Amino acid sequence: MMNVRFSGQLILAGAVTVLAACSGGALSDKAATATAAGDERARETMQIWRAHVDTLALHVAALDSIVRVLETPAHVTDARAAFEAARTSYKRAEMALEYYYPSTSRGMNGPALPEVEETEGPETVVSPTGFQVIEEALYGDDPVAEREALRSETGTLVTLVTRARTMIAPQQTTDAHVWDAAKLELARIVTLGVTGFDSPVADRSLPEADAALEGIARALAPYRDASREWSALDSLLRDTRTTLRGGTARAALDHFAFVTHHAQPLAHALHAVRTGLGVGVPPERRAFRMTAASLFDSAAIDVMAFAPANGDSLDARHVALGRALFADARLSGDGRRACVSCHIPERAFTDGMRVNRARGGAELARNTPTVINSGVQVGVFSDLRTTYLEDQVTDVVENVDEMHGSLTVIAGRLEGDRALARQFRAAFGARTDTAVTPARIRSALAAYQRSLTRLDSRVDRAIRGDTAVLSADERAGFNVFVGKGKCATCHFLPLTNGTVPPMFQKSEVEVLGTPRAAVTAGGTVDPDLGRFRLSHAAPHRHAFRTPSLRNVALTAPYMHNGAYPTLESVVDFYNRGGGTGIGIQLDNQTLPPDRLNLTAGEQRQLVAFMKALTDTTGLGTKPAK
Repeated sequence: MMNVRFSGQLILAGAVTVLAACSGGALSDKAATATAAGDERARETMQIWRAHVDTLALHVAALDSIVRVLETPAHVTDARAAFEAARTSYKRAEMALEYYYPSTSRGMNGPALPEVEETEGPETVVSPTGFQVIEEALYGDDPVAEREALRSETGTLVTLVTRARTMIAPQQTTDAHVWDAAKLELARIVTLGVTGFDSPVADRSLPEADAALEGIARALAPYRDASREWSALDSLLRDTRTTLRGGTARAALDHFAFVTHHAQPLAHALHAVRTGLGVGVPPERRAFRMTAASLFDSAAIDVMAFAPANGDSLDARHVALGRALFADARLSGDGRRACVSCHIPERAFTDGMRVNRARGGAELARNTPTVINSGVQVGVFSDLRTTYLEDQVTDVVENVDEMHGSLTVIAGRLEGDRALARQFRAAFGARTDTAVTPARIRSALAAYQRSLTRLDSRVDRAIRGDTAVLSADERAGFNVFVGKGKCATCHFLPLTNGTVPPMFQKSEVEVLGTPRAAVTAGGTVDPDLGRFRLSHAAPHRHAFRTPSLRNVALTAPYMHNGAYPTLESVVDFYNRGGGTGIGIQLDNQTLPPDRLNLTAGEQRQLVAFMKALTDTTGLGTKPAK
């Protein structure tokens, strides 16, 4: 279930520090200075990484040579073998390439879908390149007929690998960056590797995940000693790789057991060895906390990393003020509508309606989403028209159909409320005559929404070790979600939204072919053009943000237009191949059109798993029926 990648929502001005320049260059000046006196062991690891890239170059050159003479079925067999060797080699080098040269790595192994680069000027649609494009052609029905396209793609891949070799030659690193890269690579294996995200056709996710683990082991070899921590790490690495090499098909792998019994302990073993060695963490800040061992840990996600650089912290006074404003109808132009009018706490901050109504009585275009966990994603609204929650506040308050207010006017109105003005002054330390300002209203409301982050569902607790909190059906549903159902290739673990781990710097939009109404045949696509209304880029026609599935049991009806009343009806839609399966033909549908062939039991288990993602602790939400 691959996506059109949406690049315009990178958090460039936020609290996240980008590890590498977008051009694929070296670290920032500050980080480069820090690496100048890199430890001897880090220098050895860099030599290992360079050797991996050199080997990758040899394998890519071999693939390119075979594709040049692609004429017969025997050539196709040889080309596939060369392709598998080349991408296995890439996987061994992935941790270094993704860490230091993410844009070059994306060119080598990004999704085989166009990318819309949105800038100040006209949007540019960039054609995909790399292994996944080659994979689609080489493992398709007639690779020989695709030979010209294949030759072009392998030539581009040769160029990209040559660039990587040039860039890595002078690169330096430190112990902290080596171990940070290892942590991120393990998270990448769990969230993007074994889920099938980057091997959708050849279905080689498990052996490639094994190669990525081998890359981690080789990179950390210079740090080896005889400590108990290393012994535990070696044992876990060996057992995990044995599981991946066991010959099980990806869809049949017990993903729940893999995450709980292998990946999670392995992440903590890596953390223990790093700590035992006295290796610190880089000074950068990002959503996946630098000090966290695993993405699934309770404190792994830093919500303020999704805020703008000048965003206010989750100060209790800001949150309390934001909570009061959320229920204050004075934020609307006519004083009749508050945020809670549509985002009702008892309904998991939704309204339970297919779509709500505008101030004038007409139906709004889109379903009301929950604001629970809205602070842990890049981009807000179903079309991602704003990056930060602060901008969402402005959009909603000043939208003529929703609240039709003016933040400037509202600030003046609230300033006259002496008690509220004192609360603003205390919360923000205001020293001027005016305590209430549009910026402070935005900040308080955004702080309150960020305080609604809840990531402690029964699924989370099970992954952290308390496996008994999930039933057998819920565990089986986890396996359907990650395996046969391919849900986790769009709703990325652990957040289950479309913000891509492990860096969480961009969100993806997807074209599902959502119908006007829930039907199983003869569907008509909903006329809402989604992201296209802003980007005017063809791949974005009918494209919408991939929402979080957390608390999804409480937020019916579903889809941007509220077309599907139950989770069961949504699963049925996906099982049929999305819009294509119900008669809707879109050239840019990003959801694979093939039927999933989930059995009735598997569909039931998948729904059970999604219901186990519920966590509204302390929010006053009524439990699901």
